[in-house]
Amino acid sequence: MLLRSYKWINVISLVLIYLVILAGSFVRMTGSGMGCPDWPKCFNQWIPPTHIDQLPSDYREVFLEKRKAKIMKYTSFLDKLGMHDVSVALTSDPDLLKEEPFVARKTWIEYVNRLFGFLAGNFLLLGFILSLFLWKKRKSYALWSFLAVFFTGIQGWFGSIVVSSNLTPWTISFHMLFALLIVAVIIYAITLTTDRKKIAVKSLGMVLGMLIVLSLVQVYFGTQVRQEIDVISKVSETRSTWIGQLSTIFEIHRSFAIVIILMHGWLVYKLKSVSGWKVFAFALFCVIVAEALSGIVMAYFAVPKLAQPIHLFLATIAFGMQCWLFLHLRGNPRQIHS
Repeated sequence: MLLRSYKWINVISLVLIYLVILAGSFVRMTGSGMGCPDWPKCFNQWIPPTHIDQLPSDYREVFLEKRKAKIMKYTSFLDKLGMHDVSVALTSDPDLLKEEPFVARKTWIEYVNRLFGFLAGNFLLLGFILSLFLWKKRKSYALWSFLAVFFTGIQGWFGSIVVSSNLTPWTISFHMLFALLIVAVIIYAITLTTDRKKIAVKSLGMVLGMLIVLSLVQVYFGTQVRQEIDVISKVSETRSTWIGQLSTIFEIHRSFAIVIILMHGWLVYKLKSVSGWKVFAFALFCVIVAEALSGIVMAYFAVPKLAQPIHLFLATIAFGMQCWLFLHLRGNPRQIHS
């Protein structure tokens, strides 16, 4: 009974992490990333304001000073890590000192994003507490639950850096890639509580592992494309011209998509006779194709806003499904039921 509760707490945590990613995508789509100028509070309140009259008249100056203090603290930390060039780039970026005006809609979109993150963190913490009661049965439950909580804490801390740096593009990319690490850790914790019968398909494990790596590389290329679009969008509001201004990284990202699709097609072929997994493989293939189609829509239809969060969310869903399949290749002979 306790093990089942632990499993479902992790399942709920995974769903909440995906909701955080989805909400974060809508934050980017609506330009609400600075809807809350501070962290973890929002305008120094746990429940954000709904009207500008609830804020002091000099609120922009107040939060700008707070951001300056955080930037100095953060750049000092980077200097200690030997990242002096990054530190200088941040302190010399004039965009960091631009405080956006209060817009209630943007503030609450960002607040909902943070709320999902808060709920995810608390469910992961609950899962870790439950894992301690399972210590004698299997110590790895506590280990992976601790990692999930620890990484989520780092993600939350880095979220404050993203806000303090006024959404510097590379910080957003790192924030996204680190979210995928948390997804992988939670999925592994769930598979520890699940019967895993080894999938006996020759060379599948090696190819699927390679596919996961290539998919992560593709996600990285996608973050680079998005960084370029962030820069371009600051000087041009004509969305139809954005794709034409991108560097060769976009062409690499586009070409890589063909490779990813073909490899997933091969995966469907290899699992066509494996009961219980052929449907899963086909579903994964459909997600990959849908992701590619959303990319095509962005490339040829002037980067419509709604296509951006869809493209990102499908990429994270595909990554989770790849991890789930990969972790079922070896089986789980030490599984303990209760």
